Amino acid sequence: MNSVIAVSSNSKTSTPKDIVVNSVSKTVNILLVGCGPHAKRVYLPALKQLKASANVHLKAVVELESQASDARATTSKLFKSVDFVFTPPFKSAYDLPSVLKKKLDKLVDERNINAVIIATEPLSHMQYALWAQSRGLHILMDKPISTHKNIANSIPQAKMLARDLTLLMGNRNPRKAFIINAQRRYHPGFQYVLKKIQEVAKGYGIPITAMQSTHCDGQWRLPKEILTQEYHPYIGYGKVSHSGYHLIDVIGRFVQDSFIAAGKDFDKMGVYTSFVKATGLLSQQTREDYLRIFGEQYEVVNEFSDEQLAELYKKANEAEIDSSSLITLFNKGHATANISLNLMHNGFARRDWVLPGKDLYKGNGRVKHEYHNIEQGPFQNIQIHSYQSNDKHEVSGESDYALGGNNHFDIHVFRNSGILGGKALEIINSKDLAAEINHDSSKLVVEQVKHKVVKEFVEIVLGQREPTDTSSDLSSHNLSVILMSLIYRSGIQRKEAVAHYVQ
Repeated sequence: MNSVIAVSSNSKTSTPKDIVVNSVSKTVNILLVGCGPHAKRVYLPALKQLKASANVHLKAVVELESQASDARATTSKLFKSVDFVFTPPFKSAYDLPSVLKKKLDKLVDERNINAVIIATEPLSHMQYALWAQSRGLHILMDKPISTHKNIANSIPQAKMLARDLTLLMGNRNPRKAFIINAQRRYHPGFQYVLKKIQEVAKGYGIPITAMQSTHCDGQWRLPKEILTQEYHPYIGYGKVSHSGYHLIDVIGRFVQDSFIAAGKDFDKMGVYTSFVKATGLLSQQTREDYLRIFGEQYEVVNEFSDEQLAELYKKANEAEIDSSSLITLFNKGHATANISLNLMHNGFARRDWVLPGKDLYKGNGRVKHEYHNIEQGPFQNIQIHSYQSNDKHEVSGESDYALGGNNHFDIHVFRNSGILGGKALEIINSKDLAAEINHDSSKLVVEQVKHKVVKEFVEIVLGQREPTDTSSDLSSHNLSVILMSLIYRSGIQRKEAVAHYVQ
């Protein structure tokens, strides 16, 4: 029997008129929690850039003790007079260790910190977010909002995702920002597509009727590395809890906004998911296959047989590497839309070497492929195509806007022009979109988009916009969180998971 969770999407916090929207600050004093690959590539450069035009200061950095020297070296290249707090790993899902909490409380008071960026692995999001809320800080946090230690194998932990969001919303201060860094919401291409969807939905009363989304990390992780690499891990939690959330959120945002614009609703969601876990990869490529590819080098990096690895994966709580889901929206007992979501780690990559690179965020053979196909009945079809062929993303050029380039992103819009008017086919290429954000062609578009997230956050802290006037406010992630929970619940049970939904 399917378990059912009643969920309301009407959770957005409204700001009472008699409350000052934002206590204006002349300076932005930031605490950065987590100085890993994402912070190095996005947050630190963005803050350095903003410092030149706004009164932005990085006051302190929190990092694991094991990363102390790296955090100091990285930060000192861009900022001076930064305090550091180093902590051992901790186990609690909701509370910071008392020693760490005291240190952070002291930092907030002594350095006049008024904003925090949480860029840790998602297992630590809730602890730092709840503490930051208790101190009345503005919050910018990486996606996903939360995950749990063995979520790929535990129904109770999968159900905790919705409770986590409810807990954070219950503690929400309407005068403070709480932004989730889901950068596709800020991407000019996704913004353009959403506008097109809303126009047809509002004008002709039809929401999204079908959608297919696919994302592949293009990162070849060798069998033993699955046990040893902690960055974007596949033990305990996997693809759905890191890059997969971006695609879940695209679906959640597009679907919900299309139904609202069309004046339609759905009252229930059903999700059927199939996971491919680490043990499944051993059937795709055996030890003999790897030896044929890499020769004796492979014996040096992996001393285990496939049978031994399978046992180790099981003991370590292996998680999802690839995930395929069929999402059905229901209205009054009738299926009204089918959506497929394919999330893959294991796909086309450029790695052809045995030892992994130092940077597992970019490089190491990582190549992104992403595709969306959106139908609005007989009126409109929109396709998004984004395909890289190169794993070197440090330098880009004009040619990288083309198919296979680092900045490739094309939109195809097919319209029933006899009814809607306009052109039957419109093609928008990535260079057109880059012009809208004055993109520097030597950089990745997505990284410049992420800088927009930080800029918006800073504007709220400075009182230049209202706290909930953002593209990715915490309150707007409800549908995405429920979908993520259902995907895990179904993937664990290998049967449909269902949730009632009130728009």
